[in-house]
Amino acid sequence: MKAPKIPSFFKTPEIKPFSFIPRYYNERKERQQVSRVEIKKNIKFNKNLTRKKEKGRHMKIIILIIILSLLFYNFIIN
Repeated sequence: MKAPKIPSFFKTPEIKPFSFIPRYYNERKERQQVSRVEIKKNIKFNKNLTRKKEKGRHMKIIILIIILSLLFYNFIIN
């Protein structure tokens, strides 16, 4: 049978989590982690590069549409 909880003015200390870092070295795991980081960097670089290219492409299309619409407007009025 548990004792009833009595309200108190003092906090009871909480249990601290156990943090154990093993000293085992796994070379294969280390290489995999390094290659994953490099692959992620490469993917991020490629994504940024394609994003810049697409932005330039969209600007060219918008400018072309504006020029063509102005020419068409000028052609209709005259």
